[in-house]
Amino acid sequence: MQGWFDFYAVIGAAAATLTGLLFVAMSMNTVAALSKGPEGSRRLAEQAFENYLAVLMVSLLALFPDMSLTTFGRTTLLVTATWTVWVVVRLYQAAAVASVHETRLTAIRRHLSTLIGFGLVIYAAARMALGGTDTRDTLASAAIVLLFSATEKAWGLLNRIATIKAGA
Repeated sequence: MQGWFDFYAVIGAAAATLTGLLFVAMSMNTVAALSKGPEGSRRLAEQAFENYLAVLMVSLLALFPDMSLTTFGRTTLLVTATWTVWVVVRLYQAAAVASVHETRLTAIRRHLSTLIGFGLVIYAAARMALGGTDTRDTLASAAIVLLFSATEKAWGLLNRIATIKAGA
């Protein structure tokens, strides 16, 4: 794991920093950012936070000292597979409930990068957990996908907040 230490330290720090910045932006605009219903942006905020936290969680597990590859894979698989249930629930909600900000198809497409990221994490973790195969490169790719996905969602949320505030 030593060869991956710097990567996971940097990407984990980036995810933590961006999570904090998103939290500050949302706390300064709570009505626009967290309102529920078709006019709210809560789902977009949740998706951004969820992706940042997934990157942070994978990074923290990867940096855990003296953890075997198999244990790392099993732990990551257990946590991520459980978390993925919520990703699928949110995808269903986006498809089922229309929003004034986007069409259902746009909402479903917005979840595509999150699903790809979580799918890559599950694939990599399962290979490590079940076969002891070192797939940390795939896991690193998943972390990058989730980090970019979260940042794209956060940017969309900030644009949405600005639009709401401009119309008020």
